[in-house]
Amino acid sequence: MTGFLVEIPLSRRVEKIDDLFIRRPLFSFFQETDEFLIVAWGDPIVRKPLPEEIPEERVPQVITENITGHYYYLTLTKSTGRIVAGNSMFGILPLYYCGTGDRMVASDNAINLGKHVKNSTVSGRFVLEMVLFGYPLFNHSILEEIKLLGSNSYLSVCNGKWTESKHFTVEDIFVINPLPWKRVVEETAENSIETFAAYMPDRQYASALTGGFDGRTLMSVGLRLGKEMTAFTFGTEDSDDVMIASGLAASAGIPFRWIALGDDYVNNESLMCGEEFILNSSGAATFARAHYLYSSKLLARDFRVMVTGNFGSEIFRSPHIAGTVISPNIVSLFTAGTPLKAYELLEETPEFKCLNIRNLEYAWESLKSDITMLPCFNPGYAGLTMNQKFYVFVFEEVFRKYFGAEMANQFRYLINRTPFLDVELLKVIFGSRLAGIHSDFFEHNPVKRFKGQVLYAHIIRKSYPAFGKILTDKGYAPCDLLTLHGKASIAFNYARKKLMNKRLHADPYAVTAAWERNRHFWETIPIPGEFFNQSTSNDPALVRNRNLMFKIISLSAAISMLQDS
Repeated sequence: MTGFLVEIPLSRRVEKIDDLFIRRPLFSFFQETDEFLIVAWGDPIVRKPLPEEIPEERVPQVITENITGHYYYLTLTKSTGRIVAGNSMFGILPLYYCGTGDRMVASDNAINLGKHVKNSTVSGRFVLEMVLFGYPLFNHSILEEIKLLGSNSYLSVCNGKWTESKHFTVEDIFVINPLPWKRVVEETAENSIETFAAYMPDRQYASALTGGFDGRTLMSVGLRLGKEMTAFTFGTEDSDDVMIASGLAASAGIPFRWIALGDDYVNNESLMCGEEFILNSSGAATFARAHYLYSSKLLARDFRVMVTGNFGSEIFRSPHIAGTVISPNIVSLFTAGTPLKAYELLEETPEFKCLNIRNLEYAWESLKSDITMLPCFNPGYAGLTMNQKFYVFVFEEVFRKYFGAEMANQFRYLINRTPFLDVELLKVIFGSRLAGIHSDFFEHNPVKRFKGQVLYAHIIRKSYPAFGKILTDKGYAPCDLLTLHGKASIAFNYARKKLMNKRLHADPYAVTAAWERNRHFWETIPIPGEFFNQSTSNDPALVRNRNLMFKIISLSAAISMLQDS
């Protein structure tokens, strides 16, 4: 659906956009004026028609300001021959590129691009960053000389030269004095409902539903608007997500699709989907996320669009627990205090020690230099709080690197619409203390964190109040956030949950089950000694550190794919 390969010549002018494509996608948007040809593909949602006259230097801004959703675009200026290539806000769908000879080549996939330009040289810097942080921290790809387009950036080709430029920074929508949340919550709820409506198709679509708040909130708006939708959830039969979501759908009389992650998935689909997930993400994610691809394949049989709550939790509630999305090593960058201390902390980690650092010395020195440019160390961000600096990092790096891997896989089969990432809505939310950006860095106080869910509760009350009375996987209902009695109940349930400290569903997405089923295959993949210590494959500590083991094996698999090609 989004796959493409484009070659832009540097030595001659191009008259037709179609002439640029080696692999042409299906255009979802086309506009021609006296001066411009503009095409877009993926899921461009036109908020406002593009003006007939656009200053050439503002073309990327005008496109991204007026067209939302996740998409790629290409423009041709007739008078100058200038070509601009880019992607939608925050760069969630990845765009890879490289300059070679008299052309600039771009694609949605680094591995496919490498095959086209006959580049199979693995980037040590990419391997280093993947192992340390779980995704490439900056804009390197798995292949040397092939780069990832930066967030809110575009490529411009004109007069035999090409450049990468930035058209928007997230700190542009930060505010110094956010409004008290109680003053604006009702208005913001109405604004959110209006925004969400633009993302909900007029025909039947799949609506993601879990045990949490994000999907429930979006489905309540869909019910208010009378949308035709089918709720879906993936997981094992006894997972909280499946049990709560099925109950919600039944209570509203909405069709429910349970995507079971049982024996059939584990035995017959998990390995193939794991390999494909690695390939589709250009080596930037592990096979442990195969269930996202599997569910998308199944949904694509009946739906063109799914609406998900991606990014909602991160926007409303400041991250407070290190894990897969935000690794402990990333947290250490923001808590170290100085770059030197950050380097020392990283060098003591199991991730660093499994690397063949002798061969990666240049990559390590290069990474250390770039780390100084992160918001936590860069003097240019001195006017921001630590949490605001972290949010710059989340929007610039985490969203497109972690969630982008999922999106790149999902968009192969169907569209994933994510209303919470709407820029105009973000401007409204960031203007008040409803946003997680106005919390303390890694805020752990549950009482303070509750405000991040208050907006959900108000939207649900306005849209479909019955959903507000049904418990979430947190042990309380959305309506509890709206009364003093309810808040007391929340505090009690939180304390009880902490006291019990039970982990009821250890494998809700069948990650462990799939690993045990397929480990005979994954363990046969050779681990390249160029990047990893020879003892790595036999290290008992690695076996205990499953996330690290998955990263090493998945990287090795991606490298094998390159070598096989």
